[in-house]
Amino acid sequence: MIPRLLVLSGSPRPDAPESRLAAEAARLLAASNTLLTAASLADYPLPLFEGGRDEALPQNAWLLAQRIALQDGVLIVSGEHHGGMPALLKNAIDWIAHAAARENRPLDPFRRLVVALAAAAPDAMGGRETLGQLRTVLAYLGAEVMTREFRLGEAGTAIDASGQLTRPGDAERLSDFLDGALDHVGALGRQA
Repeated sequence: MIPRLLVLSGSPRPDAPESRLAAEAARLLAASNTLLTAASLADYPLPLFEGGRDEALPQNAWLLAQRIALQDGVLIVSGEHHGGMPALLKNAIDWIAHAAARENRPLDPFRRLVVALAAAAPDAMGGRETLGQLRTVLAYLGAEVMTREFRLGEAGTAIDASGQLTRPGDAERLSDFLDGALDHVGALGRQA
């Protein structure tokens, strides 16, 4: 079976470093033997999740949860805001988990989903805090989160407007990371 992989940018802005990195990753993955799709949180606008069990489920939350449930793996590319994951990305994850918990429409989008994590952040640490938080939340929800991650620090200068990585070695690191992600998806994905 050909694995299904979704590349998800954690930013709604196409010019954000994480969106440019997600686009570059999708470009590199397009040559692989995978059914590749790309999405942005801009495609699924959601209200603020307030945590109520009886909270109405927005259609976009259900659509995003369904889309993820159809995948063997997801590459999430995030930014970092003040040492943490962006609120919009956490909000989307909360809505997806809420959609899965709805009794009238059972769905388990995170169970056995292989998740690869990447970050493009403005500081030299490259989103380390964000990826740690994402790892904790996604593992709690049942995802198989890869240990290896890709971090692009000082992203404002490390990736140009066209999505090209500008520092020596970063393109090779990204390509190697994506190869490892494909191996994980093939070995541990839902079709394995």
